[in-house]
Amino acid sequence: MSSIPRPKPKLTIPKRPGPDTQFYIDYEWWDSSSLDLKTYLYTRLSHIGEINIDPGIEEVDLVDAKTAEVRRVDGFQYMVQVYFSQLPEDFMASASLVDAVFCVLLANGNQPMTAREIAERVRRSSDVIVRTFSGPRVYQGIRPLLDE
Repeated sequence: MSSIPRPKPKLTIPKRPGPDTQFYIDYEWWDSSSLDLKTYLYTRLSHIGEINIDPGIEEVDLVDAKTAEVRRVDGFQYMVQVYFSQLPEDFMASASLVDAVFCVLLANGNQPMTAREIAERVRRSSDVIVRTFSGPRVYQGIRPLLDE
């Protein structure tokens, strides 16, 4: 036997998505897809109902409620966030799972949310959310936020 010590490889076991896995909308997915996010949102909003969005607003100052940090955000994105945060409660129950989760994430400013938090808002099982959005197919850019 050799007296040279053998390296001990670190085995990294990928984290399996579960109810505490966070999800977000991956805007890079939208950039690399053949779809345009603004066009998609305009068409979705027109199906939902009457909305007044001023396309001339380029940026808005947004104050983070937790840190009091002021940051500039896209005006369209801000108006969409405000609109989706004001949707009636019954909208989530009648929308498809993908649309409901997409709307919840938009309303939350695309801040990552756990499957449990999303499930509570869309009135669906967190297991269904995990299975739907953790698979190989990406729906509307919604992805799990996995530790690397």
